[in-house]
Amino acid sequence: MSGTESVSLLGQGAGFGVLVGVGAVFAGGMILTTKLLQKYLHENANSTETFSVANRSVGTFLSASAVYSSWSWATELLWVSTMVYSYGIQASYYYGAGLAVQIAVMSMIGIHAKKKIPNAHTFLEIVELRYGRANHLLYLFLGLANNLLSCSSMILGASGAISIIAGNLHPVASTMLIPFGVLLYTVIGGLKATFLTDFVHTLILLLILCYLNTSVLSSEQIGGLDGLYNLLVEADGKRYIEGNYNGSILTGKSQGALFFGLILTCGNFGLTVLDSSFWQKTFSASPRATVPAYLIASFFIFANVWPLGSIIGSASIVLDGTPGWPTYPRALTTYEIESGFVLPYVLKQILGNGGVGALLLIIYLAVTSTVSAQMISVSSILSFDIYKKYINPAAENKQMIRVSHFGVVFFGIFCAGFSVMLYYVGVNMTWYGYFYPLIICPGVIPLILTITWDRQTALAQFIAPITGLILGITVWLTTAYHYYGEVTILSTGGQLPALFGSLTALLLPGIVSIIISFAHPSKFDWSQLQQANLIIAQDGDSTNSDSSSKTDAESDQVNQEKQDFTTTVNETGSKEDAGVVVENYDPEKTEQTGKTDQLSEKELDFWIKVSTGAAIFVLLVTWVLWPLPLYRNWIYTRSYFKGYVTVSLIWLYSALIVVGLVPLYAGRKSIAKVASGVYHEYIKRDRKF
Repeated sequence: MSGTESVSLLGQGAGFGVLVGVGAVFAGGMILTTKLLQKYLHENANSTETFSVANRSVGTFLSASAVYSSWSWATELLWVSTMVYSYGIQASYYYGAGLAVQIAVMSMIGIHAKKKIPNAHTFLEIVELRYGRANHLLYLFLGLANNLLSCSSMILGASGAISIIAGNLHPVASTMLIPFGVLLYTVIGGLKATFLTDFVHTLILLLILCYLNTSVLSSEQIGGLDGLYNLLVEADGKRYIEGNYNGSILTGKSQGALFFGLILTCGNFGLTVLDSSFWQKTFSASPRATVPAYLIASFFIFANVWPLGSIIGSASIVLDGTPGWPTYPRALTTYEIESGFVLPYVLKQILGNGGVGALLLIIYLAVTSTVSAQMISVSSILSFDIYKKYINPAAENKQMIRVSHFGVVFFGIFCAGFSVMLYYVGVNMTWYGYFYPLIICPGVIPLILTITWDRQTALAQFIAPITGLILGITVWLTTAYHYYGEVTILSTGGQLPALFGSLTALLLPGIVSIIISFAHPSKFDWSQLQQANLIIAQDGDSTNSDSSSKTDAESDQVNQEKQDFTTTVNETGSKEDAGVVVENYDPEKTEQTGKTDQLSEKELDFWIKVSTGAAIFVLLVTWVLWPLPLYRNWIYTRSYFKGYVTVSLIWLYSALIVVGLVPLYAGRKSIAKVASGVYHEYIKRDRKF
C-alpha cells in the first residue's frame, strides 16, 4: 500500500453511506418487491422451484438484463482502464473480446440443457446422472472452487477501490460490509429477487457509464474526440510501451494487450461454463427466451469496457503526471496500477467528487450483483448436490428451502472471510486475475462435451480436468522460473507464465477427453437424463401425485390462483409480462413439473443450430476478422480513432436502450397490475375512510 495513504478522493462517510445505506435501501426494496410479487402475481418464493430457478419462466429481456449484470463485474470496470494505461488503447478492444464469446457459448449450452434435461437445477445434476458419483464429486469441487474464486476476486478488487475512494476506508471493513444487504434480499427472494436486482443494477450501471464516458470526453481537459487524439499523439512522444509497434499507445499491434486478452478469455470461459449461476439463468429462462437472451447480452457486453477503456483509459495516459492528478507530483505506484486505481483518479481530476461518487455506486452495484448470483448458485449446489444427494434423498420443499437459506448466509460470510485472507497475504487484483484461470479452466471443455457430445466417457471426463489442472500449474511455475529465474508472487504474476498456464489448463483437457473417449468408445442415450425426477416434492406430498391428494385448503388456493390469473389475463390482454412468460399458467402444474412454455423437439433443434452458429460467428469476428487486420505496423489515424470511439459510445447508448429500458416496457403490464393492486387495496381503501 506504499504511496497510497496520502490519496483521499472522498470521505469515509461516502463509503459507509454506500455500503450500509445503499445496501439497506436495495435490500428493503427487493424484499418489498418480492412480497408484492407473491401477493399480486402469485410467485411463491417459499417454493424451491421458484427460489432456485424462478419456475423456469423468465422472459427474454429480463434474462438478458440478468446475464448482462452477472457479467458486469466491478473488476471489469477497474481493470480495463488499467490495461489501457499499461498497454495502450487496443486493450479496450481485447477486454470486450474476452467477454463476448463465452456468453454466446452459454446460449448453446443452455438450449442443449433445455432439450436434454429441462428439469435440472445445477450442472452437477447432469454430471451425476450421466457419469456417477466420482465425477460428481470432482466437479462439485471444481464448481465450488469457481464460485469462491470468482466471488472473492470481485470482492477483493471492489474493496480495494472502495477503500481508496472513501478516504482510505480499511479494505477489511468494505470487504465485510459488501455482502451485508445482499444476504437479506437473496435469502428472502431467491433467484427471482436476484433477477430483479440485476435489472435495476444494469439500468443504473448503464446510465452512469453513459454519464461518465460522455462527460470525460466532452470536458475542457480532454476537448472531445480531436482533443483526446491530439493529447494521445503528444503523449506518444513521451512514453514507450514495450511490445507495441514503435512503442505507441495508438496501435493495434500491441503484444501486451493481446496476451492480456487471451488470458482473460481463458479465465472467463471458466467463470461462465463452470459457474452454476450462469447455468441457473438458462434453467430459469423460458425455453423460447434462452438463446435470444444470451445472444443479446453477448452482443452488448462490449458496451461496459470498450468506451470506458478507449476514453477514460486513454485519459489516464495523458493526465498522469499533470497538476491536478491525485498523486501529483509523485508517479503512480505499481500497487495503484495493478489494483485498478487509475479509473477513480481520472474521474477525480476531471469530474470531481460527483464523478467519483457515481463510480463508487456502480462498483458497489456491480460487486453485489455478482455476489448475489454466487450466493444463489452455491446455495443450490449445497441443497441439491450435497444435502439432497448425500444426506437426505427424500428431502421436501421446506427442508430444501431451509438448506438454501443456510447456504446463502454461509457462503456470504465465508467468501468475505476468504477475501480478507487474500488481502492480508498481499494478493492484488491483477495477480489474482492471472492466477484463477489455472484452477477453473480445466473442467470447461469436458463439461461442455457432457451436455453436447454423446461419445465422451466417464473416464475421459474424470481424467481430463485433473490432467489440465496439474499440467497447467506445472507450466505456469516452470515458465515463471524460465523467464524470471525464480518462482515468486512477482514472477508468477507475469503475462507469459499466466498465458501459457491458462492455455494449457483450458485446451489440454479437451484433447485428453477426446483421445480417451475414442480409445474406449461408447454412446450415451440422452433419454436417460429426461427420465430423471428432479422436481422437489411439496411438503407432505410427492411430485407424482395428482391434485386429489391435496388438502381442501391447498386445492382452494390453487383454484383461487387460477381464477386470479384468468382475471389478470382478461384485464391486461397479455400473457407475457415483466419479462416473465406465464402462458398456459397453472400454479399446480408448474410447481409439480417445473415446465412452462416448452418447445417442440424441432424448435429446440432450430435454436441449437442458431446458438452454435452464433458462438462460432462471435468467435471469428472478435478474435479473427476484427483484430488481426489491425495487428500490423500501423498507428491509428485521426479518422479511425474518432470512428473507434464514436462507435463504442453508440454501442453503450444502444445497450442502455435494449438491456436497460426495454425490460421496463416488456414488463409494463405486470408493473401496472402490481400498482393497481396496491392502489385499490391500500390507497383507495384509505381514502374511503
